[in-house]
Amino acid sequence: MKKLFQFKLRHVHVTLLMAWLLIPTHAVAQESTGNPEENADSEKTEKKAALPEIKITTGRVRPGTIEDVATTGSKTDTPSRDIPATVNVVPASLLREQGVIEMNDAMRNVSSVQPHMGGGYGFANAFTSRGLSLSFLRDNIPDGSHQNNYFRTMYDVDRIEVLKGPASALFGVAGPGGSINMITRKPQNDFNLSAGTMLGSFGTRNGYVDVTGAIPYVPNVAGRLIADMEHTDGFRGLERNIVEASPSFIWRIAPDKTLLVDYDHREIKIKPDNYGILFDINSNIANVSRETRYYSRFNKTDHTVNRLGLTHNWTISDALTMRTSFVYDARTLELLRNAGGNQGNGEGISTARTAYQQFDNAGYTILQNEFIWKTSTGPVKHTFLGGFEYKNTDINLVRHTYTLPNISIFNPVVETSINGAGITRAPTFDRRISSDQTSFYAQDQIDLTDQFKLRLGIRNDLVQYSDKGFQAISGNYRYREIVQTKSLTTYSTGGVYQPTKNLAFYAGYSTGAFINLATESQALSTAPETSDQIEVGAKTTLLDDKVDLNVALFQTNRNNFFVILPGSGGIATQDGKDRSRGVEVSLGVRPISGFSIIGTGVWMDPETLANNVVTNSVLGVTRSVHGSRPTGVATHMGNLWTTYQIQNGLARGLMFGFGVTYKGDSYADSLNLLKVPSYVVLDAAVSYRIKRVDLALNIKNLTDKTYYTNPTFAGALPGNPLSAFGSIRFNFN
Repeated sequence: MKKLFQFKLRHVHVTLLMAWLLIPTHAVAQESTGNPEENADSEKTEKKAALPEIKITTGRVRPGTIEDVATTGSKTDTPSRDIPATVNVVPASLLREQGVIEMNDAMRNVSSVQPHMGGGYGFANAFTSRGLSLSFLRDNIPDGSHQNNYFRTMYDVDRIEVLKGPASALFGVAGPGGSINMITRKPQNDFNLSAGTMLGSFGTRNGYVDVTGAIPYVPNVAGRLIADMEHTDGFRGLERNIVEASPSFIWRIAPDKTLLVDYDHREIKIKPDNYGILFDINSNIANVSRETRYYSRFNKTDHTVNRLGLTHNWTISDALTMRTSFVYDARTLELLRNAGGNQGNGEGISTARTAYQQFDNAGYTILQNEFIWKTSTGPVKHTFLGGFEYKNTDINLVRHTYTLPNISIFNPVVETSINGAGITRAPTFDRRISSDQTSFYAQDQIDLTDQFKLRLGIRNDLVQYSDKGFQAISGNYRYREIVQTKSLTTYSTGGVYQPTKNLAFYAGYSTGAFINLATESQALSTAPETSDQIEVGAKTTLLDDKVDLNVALFQTNRNNFFVILPGSGGIATQDGKDRSRGVEVSLGVRPISGFSIIGTGVWMDPETLANNVVTNSVLGVTRSVHGSRPTGVATHMGNLWTTYQIQNGLARGLMFGFGVTYKGDSYADSLNLLKVPSYVVLDAAVSYRIKRVDLALNIKNLTDKTYYTNPTFAGALPGNPLSAFGSIRFNFN
């Protein structure tokens, strides 16, 4: 098995072999219809050609509308209008329109979601929603931890679904802010080939191929191969190199049974920057060029992911289905990155700079078995979900900490080697994290009448976990053990009232609890992190299906995360508590054929309720953070994206897009002394579809505005300047 995971799928001959296998000997590429609407619906056409892995509904349903089925909200085929929670959807077609290659850009389309430096450190995806951390899923399966995760590309993504609020009753390990579910493309029976490339600013270039179809001479088997290579020199030298290959096969064992086998191989090398531009003694972002670099030149991350998945679907009857999934996910991470560092002092010097060198070797094994039973008790209809899950986590990790020389924030000269003068090294930890989790869960969606619907869900996770090894504690490097067994019970409940088929009012309550097995902290917690949310809202379609509007009021709480309280001797304890409440809005408008407007907005009041005392040594300020705003969280944000595609004449298929992104101010520190200013950024796009070819040009930051996407720890990360990316895509089917 180890050799299998070390196999390098990126070799060209593998890609060519897969492409040859997937092209039937009799296949002839069909001409495009030339109709923009029909071409825009190509994803739906492809889904209809799939083997019966899942049930396919007929009719055109726009992603994100109240009729859309977002499985992240319920794990069943329940439309959004019947779910007492917010589920936002970002389809692949929107990602293509916007020329999205980074997940930070994709998440602009989801209200309240913001990139978060902690947990990502510039080399991995990390986000908050409603001011609190989000977790990741991949096809409804947990995908990595909250910290030291990986950088996700968009090439194999069919759609992104974001469930707001804790969802532990469904998924177990779920962040208090919600869950991001990456839904991937599956093998299809009909032949389809797509290939393309992108060239753009900062030396960006990539290429990909996506080929699917029935396997010649192998009855009832279809396959798919998605492969891509990406390189960018990066703004401010933040280089990125990615190679990925994702072959998958689906076998129709019988008319009512399918087996899906998918494999992902990812090699991700990214230079991280967790300084950005530092703050000065006046708590302002230093008056230097946005090109200024404070990060060490030796910074690097090298991430390898090998993920094997098997999914068996069985339609036992029209009322009963069963799904069994097995996933083994092996990951290695080697990183060398900056860690601590202060804002500039009165002499313009940044002190207390450090760096981490860390090696993680992780394996995640997940087995799930779920069934969905549709039944009735008199006039009352039930959609019942029952499930069992076993999850094993095994991680070996080693870290060393380096002290670095002080530097000037106005004329920085950064180190080029970890072995340079003035740099010292000390061990931080050498440990092993292990966890066995056994879970049972159930959910009942009850249609009392056509207008009144309820949802009840409950889950119990029995978690046995340990953290054993050597750790530096109070200057001493010694062995220690943490061994715990926890029984976690979470639940969700809610109701929906639908006075008409196009209007739904809902209210929901959900809880979350999980053991955070992240490899960033120096020791695991001895108690679960918990959360809860109450939400009320409305989902509606207006004006003959030309307007979709979702509004949600929420209050979300996060408890039991690490803070340092007064009198603790500097020892972190699980007394952290945050609360966030506000209102979210999502809007979709289609006033005329070819014209579309998508908008999101949030107004919220996130607040720290813990009583821990924090010191800013540079400014000489010490006080409690109670009542302050959590770091990196803006209280209000908004995004608008509009497109128009010409419907007739010689220019038919020509599309123009324009976007506006607004983010309010945020803070880099828990004392709220270091403020990152608000910003407005404009983007534009133009594309042309003719027969089998799509041409596109995406322009980012039209006004070349200097802005900062999110705080770091003593600074803020500059956004990209004016940049352009051109792409060409070929489609054959």
